[in-house]
Amino acid sequence: MTSFLRDTEPPSEPQLAVPRLYGRTAECARMDQLLQDASTGRATALRVLGERGIGKSSILDHVARRADGYRVLRARGVADERNLPYAGLHLLCAPVLEELERLEPAQQAALSTAIGLSGGEPPDRLLVSVAVLNLLTAVAEHQPVCCLVDDAHWLDTASLLILAFVVRRAERSPLLVVFGECDRQDVPELDGLPEMRLEALPWRDAHSVLLAGAPGKIDSAVTERILLEARGNPRALLEAVDGTAAELAGGYAIPASRPDSRHRDHDCIRRARRLPADARQLLLTIAAEPTGDPAVASRAATWLGVDAHAAELLEAESLLTFGPRVVFGCATLRAAVYADATPPEIRLAHRALAEAITSGPDLDRRAWHLALSTSGLDDRIAADLERSAAAAQARGGIAARAAFLERAALVTADPAARARRALAAADALRAAGSLDAARHLLSIAASGPPDPAREAYIEFQRARIEFATRRDDAGPQLLLAAARRLRAYSPGLARGAHLEALAAVMLSGRGPAAPGVRDVARAARATATEGSPDPIDLLISALAARVLDGPGPAADVLRRAVTTFGADSLDSSARGWRWLAGWAAADGWNEDAWAALSTPDRHERRDGNGAGYEGSPPGHPLAGAALLAVFRGRFQAAQDAITRGGTRALGTGSALPNPALLLLAAWQGNQDVLRSELPTVCEQARQRGDSLTLTAAQLAEAVLHNGAGHYEQTLAAAREAVEADQLALSGWACIEFIEAATRCGQRDDAAALARLGDRADATATQWALGVRATAQALLSDVPVAEQLYQEAIDRLSDTGIRIHLARAQLLYGEWLRRQNRRVDARVALRAAQQTFAAIGAEGFAARAHAELLATGERVGRRSLETGRQLTTQESRIGYLARDGLSNSEIGARLFLSPRTVEYHLHKVFAKLGITSRTELHLVLQTA
Repeated sequence: MTSFLRDTEPPSEPQLAVPRLYGRTAECARMDQLLQDASTGRATALRVLGERGIGKSSILDHVARRADGYRVLRARGVADERNLPYAGLHLLCAPVLEELERLEPAQQAALSTAIGLSGGEPPDRLLVSVAVLNLLTAVAEHQPVCCLVDDAHWLDTASLLILAFVVRRAERSPLLVVFGECDRQDVPELDGLPEMRLEALPWRDAHSVLLAGAPGKIDSAVTERILLEARGNPRALLEAVDGTAAELAGGYAIPASRPDSRHRDHDCIRRARRLPADARQLLLTIAAEPTGDPAVASRAATWLGVDAHAAELLEAESLLTFGPRVVFGCATLRAAVYADATPPEIRLAHRALAEAITSGPDLDRRAWHLALSTSGLDDRIAADLERSAAAAQARGGIAARAAFLERAALVTADPAARARRALAAADALRAAGSLDAARHLLSIAASGPPDPAREAYIEFQRARIEFATRRDDAGPQLLLAAARRLRAYSPGLARGAHLEALAAVMLSGRGPAAPGVRDVARAARATATEGSPDPIDLLISALAARVLDGPGPAADVLRRAVTTFGADSLDSSARGWRWLAGWAAADGWNEDAWAALSTPDRHERRDGNGAGYEGSPPGHPLAGAALLAVFRGRFQAAQDAITRGGTRALGTGSALPNPALLLLAAWQGNQDVLRSELPTVCEQARQRGDSLTLTAAQLAEAVLHNGAGHYEQTLAAAREAVEADQLALSGWACIEFIEAATRCGQRDDAAALARLGDRADATATQWALGVRATAQALLSDVPVAEQLYQEAIDRLSDTGIRIHLARAQLLYGEWLRRQNRRVDARVALRAAQQTFAAIGAEGFAARAHAELLATGERVGRRSLETGRQLTTQESRIGYLARDGLSNSEIGARLFLSPRTVEYHLHKVFAKLGITSRTELHLVLQTA
């Protein structure tokens, strides 16, 4: 039998590539070059070819994002409109029809008739072609035009011929036309145009796509099988993990069916349906085995009585390939085969797999298959599942544990045991983020025999789910009531429940003076043993003091609690609260402790899921790591942590983003995304009662406007963020508010400075004292201001917080220039500009650059871009040059001439504020 061979071994550790497009650096660089060429008046076109799901649409989306200054026109071919003449042309030209009057009357009439704006005889195609050519070149007189045509193979013939006519005759107009085409479709109308073929992703990049798309940890064997079956196709990789964490469950869950016609009618699925019964049963059995283990498949076939001819037939039909893993020939076939099978066939397949696993490390898989092989209740199977839940978690994270416990509850016959297992399953499902499933299991638990202790814990779980669903005023009160009820049955659980209620009320951000907040804090404090060195006792005391006494008086106990949580000897109950201790460290401006608590310890790495930490939203440990990376100016590392944490990217329109993502976009100066999304984010956060996200959004808005120098717009957002008194976020908002207030002439409004001063005095960290000195300098006059700016720079230089150091240098430089000390100002401004440009803080880099120009600094024309991030192409060239490649070697790798490489390197030097490639290693750091 043959085997499917890969040319690259899987990576031992996940390596996340540049965000947005994995493994497409060269292709993105080529598209950036085309945009640049077209902007200079060199009209061009490109056919982007590849199989379905290979990333053609993503490449076109990349072009749309990078087309700054372009008029972007988009159209997508539709199969049902393939025979409608000019249907594609109508989609593409509709946004620019206001320019129609600039055409000659005959051309106007021809184009209007072609796209259905007026009636008449079918127009001459040549006249329509000339009309479209003149229309697009007329639009391009005002700004370059970029036409993106996706699924061009479904475009009608008339539209294709006209677009081909346009791109061959536009000549020196600033026009770029990009077609995305399936390479299995023949599009002769576009023959002769330049092409770029998208190949399958290399193993490492495919692994990165899989990790980025998965909602949780995936078993390593299942990961390898998915990668082999997807064969580097990004869509197949994402579809393989298109489900909730509990559904995927590290490969244990039943494969999800895909009922749409694209999957139902696939050729391999039709071939599978024509197989003899024994071959179909073997195919189903292998579909039900998530790892593709050939030994298990062979033993299952023997138990089924299926001989080798069935396996040979499956391989001859290209449905399976037998090798180190049994791999399906089509990425969609596994789920389709399972979905097509009858319940008796499915039970038989799972029984065969259970009989094939009789010893070794996979007994948890045997328990799972046995459970799926029965249609009734079986306490023995339920007990096996419950015992195997821990091993399942080691493979597939908390979601796998939840799947085992849920199945155990559903097959349990004994009412009391069923209720107990349902309650445990509900807890795991909640931790995995499957809240609806958790509610269902709680209903099962509540139907068991009367048990006051269990009923108290059910109440607690329901309160946790309600708070996770909607972070309003009711959530903390429900948690507090449940915690009080638990005290009679389990003081230890009650203490943790009180801490959760306290965390909930603080994350709800109602402020210490809000009704109910102090009651929760007092109740939580009463459960902690005074003077106890226990980490949870210390954290409860510290957070209660933060609410009841204020940040200053609470600083000492907060510091001790944070230190305790940094120890390696934490027990499992305390480890679940490291994320909250991390927030406390950030609130105390304690960079080192925050860094230690934002790095998952060995137990967290073993468990593999941030979603399971007590009281924490999914991904919180990595959210802390991402936030810290933002403040340290390591934006790529921040994006990687966000991706690994399973949080969505802005621009996708899905659930609320985490604070790190909002602040990253703000510091990057991403005005378009934030302006379009922040109102929605704020509205959703208000409706949900999620003050953490709301405060982060307000802080992001303040950072964005301060970076652009829009101080009036900063004030309202920054004031609300400060007044929320949210852990860490409100402290960071103080400096934003103080700067905006001083620039707007509101120097008397020093409430934020008072809060910042209290925090700085209490924590006494270099970060806090440096930021306070910056704020005080803004409000001081000569010569005190200069001394404070210098103090701020000195203190922040001793930290890793690069954005606040560069911010202090920028403010100092601006102050010096206003004192007419231009030479001195240039030193500080140049340092700030170089740092901001190097890390990608676009808005602040542009502001620093404008100040440099105002000092009389001579800067070349291209240096006007120093405030911008490196483009994908510039970044790639910069890193290759940093690694020692010559211009010729870089050009060969990126399909560029050495002269073009040299041109881009000069742009890189200007943006990064350096003069030669020998300095690249100083500013291009490995994220």
